[in-house]
Amino acid sequence: MKKESLQGNLKKNISKLTVGAVIFVITLILKLLVSAGRDTLIVYAGIRLFSTVSMLTTLLIILGTAVFLIFLVMTCISYFSLKKEEAIEEADSNKGPVLKVKGSLDPVQIRNSLMTEGDKWIFAVSQINQGEASELSAAIAGVKETMALMDDYQLRLKNLLDSNGADALRDTEEILDKVEQHICRNVRKLLNIMTVSTPNNQNDMDVVELAAKNCAQDNNSLLQTTKEFIVSVTEFLNSQGDSGSGISEVEVYKKALTSQMEEGGIY
Repeated sequence: MKKESLQGNLKKNISKLTVGAVIFVITLILKLLVSAGRDTLIVYAGIRLFSTVSMLTTLLIILGTAVFLIFLVMTCISYFSLKKEEAIEEADSNKGPVLKVKGSLDPVQIRNSLMTEGDKWIFAVSQINQGEASELSAAIAGVKETMALMDDYQLRLKNLLDSNGADALRDTEEILDKVEQHICRNVRKLLNIMTVSTPNNQNDMDVVELAAKNCAQDNNSLLQTTKEFIVSVTEFLNSQGDSGSGISEVEVYKKALTSQMEEGGIY
């Protein structure tokens, strides 16, 4: 539902809530008046009439309370729905292009774009050649797996540092962030190739499939070094930092990852 519609609903519900509040106050006043004039009513109208009036005012206040609470819930729902929509619009307005050239890429957006574009390609190719579609699907699945594995490595390293209280090694997380960005840039290149290519063209199909395989291959090569890097950090922590060679090995893998990212890429 659009923001303007939600704003209109909120105004209507606020109006209803105001009416409900007035009804509640009136029924409350009536109940208080009947309670305050109990003796007088009994003397002049009798106990039976007083009981009837008292029961009626009790029912009215119950009804008034129910009406007020219903309108209050409706108003709260409208309010929070509007706030949610405003937050979504603000987030959308702050988003840059998914495949932006400058700045950090959002891994979630890149993954979602790969899934969307990949599904389009696989469906289109399957209408022409089921065998080609299967090969393309396997190639794209390989790229998706590298992104999932990268998330797993980042989580494992974070848990390792957290459980050991190794704040001095927090810079190792930055290295993995750089690895993740390299993988995202590889996927961005693949997505750009898919965007300018046509599924019903055999040459384009071959180019996209090759790009996907190269993307997965380069990512996997980098991930293998990343795994070895995490192992070296683990071994250093297990040695309690007593061995100078332990931290030296960590530094060696840092440089290896940096060099690999500088030299790598799908083209």
